[in-house]
Amino acid sequence: MKQELNMRATAQLFKLDLQEMFEQWEHEKPLRVGLPHASAMLAADGDFCLRQLVLLAVEPQAASRPALQNWEYHTNAIYHNGWRLHEKYQRLLERYGKVVYYRGDLKYPELDLTHYDEPHHLYFSPDAVIEHCGEHMVVEIKGYKQEVFDKLDEQGAPPGAAHRQLNLYLYLLHLQHGLILVENKNTQRCKVWCVTYDHEMVQPQLERIFHFRTALHAVRRKRELPERQCATHQCSRAQRCPVRNACFTRT
Repeated sequence: MKQELNMRATAQLFKLDLQEMFEQWEHEKPLRVGLPHASAMLAADGDFCLRQLVLLAVEPQAASRPALQNWEYHTNAIYHNGWRLHEKYQRLLERYGKVVYYRGDLKYPELDLTHYDEPHHLYFSPDAVIEHCGEHMVVEIKGYKQEVFDKLDEQGAPPGAAHRQLNLYLYLLHLQHGLILVENKNTQRCKVWCVTYDHEMVQPQLERIFHFRTALHAVRRKRELPERQCATHQCSRAQRCPVRNACFTRT
């Protein structure tokens, strides 16, 4: 005789399965090792670690994915939703807009296309590069919660983090203007800003890039790594680090 389902327990088991699926999705993404991505140069001061970037560049084989905490499935779900939001606008631009193609090659639309800037030892992947109003512009796409979205004024300053990211891409691509598109994740309404390249704004990122290049060359000449930022192997920051073990076994 078939046993009657415990409805609540069945629902909870499915919820746990979904959490594991998001964790599997995260683990399938390749670790970023080797030379850094532009996002590393845009990290908040408390998250930026020069020693980590150098270790990822010189000892990529030492990197490993940090163990997930039991709450991180929600973070992965947020990232997945953001990824889909980007895809929505990128497919829209590709089909109906004027997407730029890398060096005119139709195989390479500038939609999250990864570039390598050799002078700066830096990878970067703009959300989109389009032709708009007669010039090439970078498009930076963000999704914000309603309470954040409602505070944004299209007649005022754009959101700071998005502006800094876009500005770095403008610098690397030698472009003068870009567009910031922010979608309200609750309502799917959007706000848009057009910004001009700001040379002063990019200086903190250029300073970090300079320090990274200097430290990388020093390590390749068998000199010391940059100073360790974490006090112990077990601090919360170290536990999120993909080169924690290498960091604490090197001087």
